[in-house]
Amino acid sequence: MINIKKPKIYTPDEMLDKFLKWFDFRKRIAFITVILVGIITHLTMITEMIMSQDGLWNSIAYSRAGTWELTLGRWGIELIERLNSFIAIPTISTISCIITMAVTAVILVELFDLKSKISIIFTSAMLVLTPTFTATVLYIYTSFAYCFNMMLSTLVILFLYKFKNKKLGFILASICFMFSLSIYQSYIGITIGLCLMISIIYILRNEKNLKEIFKSILITALSVIIGGVMYYVVTIILLKFSRLEFAQYKGLENISILEILLNLKFSIIQTYKDFAMFFFGDEIVYNSNYKREIYYFIFFIAFTISSIIAMFSIKGDKKDKIIKIALVILGLIILPISLNIIDILVNESAMYALTAVQMILMIPFAFAIFEIENKGILIKWLAIISCICIMWTYYMADNTSYATLKLTYNQAYSTTMRIMDRIENTTNYTKDTPILFGGIVGNNNYPRTSNIYSYTIGSIVNNVVFHGTYGGQLGTWQSFIRIFYGMDITFCNENVYRAIVTGEEYKKMEIFPSPNSVKVMDGIVVVKLSEDPPLPY
Repeated sequence: MINIKKPKIYTPDEMLDKFLKWFDFRKRIAFITVILVGIITHLTMITEMIMSQDGLWNSIAYSRAGTWELTLGRWGIELIERLNSFIAIPTISTISCIITMAVTAVILVELFDLKSKISIIFTSAMLVLTPTFTATVLYIYTSFAYCFNMMLSTLVILFLYKFKNKKLGFILASICFMFSLSIYQSYIGITIGLCLMISIIYILRNEKNLKEIFKSILITALSVIIGGVMYYVVTIILLKFSRLEFAQYKGLENISILEILLNLKFSIIQTYKDFAMFFFGDEIVYNSNYKREIYYFIFFIAFTISSIIAMFSIKGDKKDKIIKIALVILGLIILPISLNIIDILVNESAMYALTAVQMILMIPFAFAIFEIENKGILIKWLAIISCICIMWTYYMADNTSYATLKLTYNQAYSTTMRIMDRIENTTNYTKDTPILFGGIVGNNNYPRTSNIYSYTIGSIVNNVVFHGTYGGQLGTWQSFIRIFYGMDITFCNENVYRAIVTGEEYKKMEIFPSPNSVKVMDGIVVVKLSEDPPLPY
């Protein structure tokens, strides 16, 4: 007779004791650091009604993820945003994001097994100071789901590498990866990057032999594949059930093995360009005005020296050490590829602040290596000082971004008030009269005279309030006027819009606020805000 060992069922008190034992002093420091730094840094976002263009378009009056998100394969957004009851306002979404990032910090401390208080505090603070977090919270209708996605992406590695029950851990990891893809596919770099980072740390710490490390990598790859297949199957079923198809968006609809192979050389080069641009350029986030690229350079010099010292501290015979050192060097070389794996999968996609969240993983990874190498005290001090400088510039850029965005909203509000006043004073205008906005409120209507916009996190917050596409223009105009003015307006239809903005009479009009910028054409009040307004698709 086969004896089957029954799993132990813990009482609530026993479960709480086990959790508190796991949630030790190190993890509590991480959690509290994120909460305190997050609230202090993003207080403006918590208390003000500001957001990105897409945030304005979809938030506040937003109810739930709809057809567009489903056609992008992002059906998980609705599931996660249910936790916030689909209330998309800055206060709730930002606090939710900070709490979620606090949990992520705890997971990273566990994964990298960080011991030093300095390492834990810097790693945790960076998660909510980084410009990528600021960019994320500005998309208030999806920000909580995106931050939750980062937590899910780290949980994949936690279940695979730290869970005692390996079979259950594999199942949970595959499910987490499936849900991660269902929220935002760009976060795949967090899981792949962490897998490589943890493998390098294991080699440097002599914690596992190479056979065990390669086995863990293969299991991670299998979990990712299974999670990806489950995601694809569920997505296809949901699309079929809803009678929808994948949207054409940034090349996501064209993902195939053949397409990946044909563009592999270009894609690999792009991963390194994006890695370098995030830390040393201005295209993804603004670095140069804060001289942040200098601080990054110093930090990476300290990281490189510490990595070299750690490599030569690897234990084992000569042959074993050479192999391990070679593998560590190879791992460090391909690290940008693993972090930016989305560039390989979708070569049409361009990285920007919202999709660069995985880059901040370099901080805990570096501090894990600093802890391994215990000889270069001066090198560690160099890293700490440069990291403090980076954190300070992050804090300034985050709050400058909120200040400039608030200015942009004020300018848009005052300009829109004048526009609506002009419309209401137009002869024969009634509340049912259709309106045509030829463009959006922007630099043509209130020129920027301050250089403060150069000190934000980047172009993502320097854009005008309104979305630039035709559909986005209508959506943001409606949201802005309804939310900030308490008015409902009627737009003319697409055919009439196209005929008017491409006609000669529109071209002869002047741009607002000129006297000839508002007039009635065929019973429609036309407001000219730009020479070439977006056209319907």
